[in-house]
Amino acid sequence: MDVIGTAKPTESIMRFHLDTISTHNSILYDTLIQPHHVTSDNLKSVLFDGASEEDRGYFARKDKRKYWIDEAHLEILPLRIKDTQELQYKEDIILKPINVSTFRINAEHTIPMKELIDQFCPFTHSNPDAWTLMKMVAITGYIGKTFVCVASEPNFGKTSVFSVLHGITDKCPVFKPRSIPGVLNKINIIGNMVFDEAHEAQKDTRDIMEEFTLCIGGGSTTYINGAMKSHLTKNKYDCSLQSITFLYNNVDCYKQPDKSYFEVIWKNNKAMDDRLLKLQLTGRMTQSFSRDFNIKQQAEDNKTYYINFAKELAYLQEYKKSGAYEKRYTDMKPNPMLNIKGRKLQIWNEILWIIDQYSQSQQEYNKWIKLLEDAVNDYKTMIDLYNFNDIMDIQEERI
Repeated sequence: MDVIGTAKPTESIMRFHLDTISTHNSILYDTLIQPHHVTSDNLKSVLFDGASEEDRGYFARKDKRKYWIDEAHLEILPLRIKDTQELQYKEDIILKPINVSTFRINAEHTIPMKELIDQFCPFTHSNPDAWTLMKMVAITGYIGKTFVCVASEPNFGKTSVFSVLHGITDKCPVFKPRSIPGVLNKINIIGNMVFDEAHEAQKDTRDIMEEFTLCIGGGSTTYINGAMKSHLTKNKYDCSLQSITFLYNNVDCYKQPDKSYFEVIWKNNKAMDDRLLKLQLTGRMTQSFSRDFNIKQQAEDNKTYYINFAKELAYLQEYKKSGAYEKRYTDMKPNPMLNIKGRKLQIWNEILWIIDQYSQSQQEYNKWIKLLEDAVNDYKTMIDLYNFNDIMDIQEERI
């Protein structure tokens, strides 16, 4: 949560200020069409209004604009669009890129892991260790494939971490789901989808979120659209490295948690619980954010850093898939009382991969593992106090 201050912020705070990050994102990504923007499942042949012959290509959608991508351009996405031609198709205005260039952020080792985490969102916090763990969980979700829930006090700052990550990569959207297309169009193949306050979504939207989470969280690399196909959505989505994160507040922040909390809002609460590693983090962000600086200049000055950050994330994605990294420290087995096994253990080990690279000693490694275990235990304790497990059992019997 931004708190307006009077003192000019430091260079490191200005670098990760949401206004600076948003400006950078707009400069770098607004004119890009990326693979996940394409909504056509197959090559199409279309006769646009007033044209003498059919055009071969694919429909794409970005924000509220529709595009026509030539057949030859599909294999070289992402594309930087420099100019467009307006086409009419039925009742729609379609933009056809007519002057494009290729754009790609190549994987490159640019920032050591310790530096990557410590420099990222270096905001003051009442619980610095929890804040660092939150950053590690967020980075893990981007470079690996995780399915995580994070609950905290309202002012912990959890949305800020993911929002900054999205500003740098354009593949970590944080949003409140409002519609079925609004959910499916955020699927980005190799990034993270961050659902904020999922309980506020309408039932049909929540059903798609559940179906998608159960499918991808169950190990599938593709998602078949279970909703009615429309020109806004595809039949099939590539989710080879897609992570899903749910953010919400602690139970005591809601008036009727027995009806609206995450544990009880799904058709199959038990199955959802099986797919997700759930954490509770404590503390509040104490950083003051002033806008008393040249935001656009900061975005331009830090452009190289942001691109190097994105290159490092791409490098870590490739490095992780290669299996070349050898862990340095000995794992502690999770407390059996926490029931971290199966799919939850897979997610746990994804986070440990980052912690191992971040830590400088076995002692430090053990410290972070203990903090991660405490976060799982604290969530479990919070849920047990409200008897959500009993409610989940009753709902399962009714099905």
